[in-house]
Amino acid sequence: MGRLISVIMMLLLVPAAYANDVVVLQYHHVSTDTPAVTSISPEQFAEHLQYLRDNDYQVIAIEQAYQALEQQQPLPAKAVVITFDDGYQNVADNAVPLLQKFNMPYAIFVNPDLLEQHQGFYMGWDTLDRLSQNGATIVNHGQSHAHLIRRQAGETAAQWQARMDEDINGAQASIAKHISGSKAKMFAYPYGEYDTALEQLLEQWGYISFGQQSGVWSQWSDRQAIPRYPASGKYASIDTLKVKLQTHAMPVVAQQPQDPLLSHANARPTIRLRLAKDHQVSQYWLRCYAGSEMLKPEWQDDHSFSVSPSREIPLGRSRINCTAPAPDGGYFWHSVALIRPDTDGSWPD
Repeated sequence: MGRLISVIMMLLLVPAAYANDVVVLQYHHVSTDTPAVTSISPEQFAEHLQYLRDNDYQVIAIEQAYQALEQQQPLPAKAVVITFDDGYQNVADNAVPLLQKFNMPYAIFVNPDLLEQHQGFYMGWDTLDRLSQNGATIVNHGQSHAHLIRRQAGETAAQWQARMDEDINGAQASIAKHISGSKAKMFAYPYGEYDTALEQLLEQWGYISFGQQSGVWSQWSDRQAIPRYPASGKYASIDTLKVKLQTHAMPVVAQQPQDPLLSHANARPTIRLRLAKDHQVSQYWLRCYAGSEMLKPEWQDDHSFSVSPSREIPLGRSRINCTAPAPDGGYFWHSVALIRPDTDGSWPD
């Protein structure tokens, strides 16, 4: 009981001094006749924007967020960035008028090959260029939305790197050619899939990169694995959005394993996280989850803990999420992206 009381007192008395951080929301389709798992209706999207406006959230351009974090300058309180993956035409038809009504900037990650091959389903270059002059940042999602970290049969490391150069830098060149004034070297991983080798290439080429693991973009974020919260499909409800908007970056300064891509045999990976020395994360209230399983953290010292699932993680993409109450009533949040291949090196889409 004494320990519980001391924890409660800490939560009540510690000032809400957090990292300079920003919630990044990820959308795909804004439509009622597209796949539900990646869609939000125009009515729900309007509800999201109205909630942001009514509750004093500051929607800022993705470049503003990057510059503030890179230069260690203050961000607006309750900062939010809005992003769309793939550049579907229904975003231009249904989301853009609402964003313009609310005067909110946004970013669209595009695939040049797809938009040129499937005109009408994706926005064309003329539309994207017009939007870029009216509040949108047009950025890189790869040429064709390929599974980039999956090696082709017999492909050498040098051949894979050349293919990545064509896919990523080729897409960047297309954006620069067609979008007036577009200079941002920002990349979103197709399917949220990345590994250490791909991260290293993107760092070498001067990009910052966005994943699909949940969490808050902050000074502690890996520049090549910036988290975003999905806000479509089962995450489109306003109640889910409220929870995400009230989160803060968990101050993770080291993570093991660093590479999301595991071996098939590593079916119950041990995740080790080290927190900043001045962290406010309660050992008592910290909880981690692998799917529906709650994991018990093992603390090595006041700043380091580990977790390991008792059951095998599934093949393909999965996450281990760790949360703890923050002094302002929200939550600290950190998500670890994992990819477990099958015995032959493949994994489900």
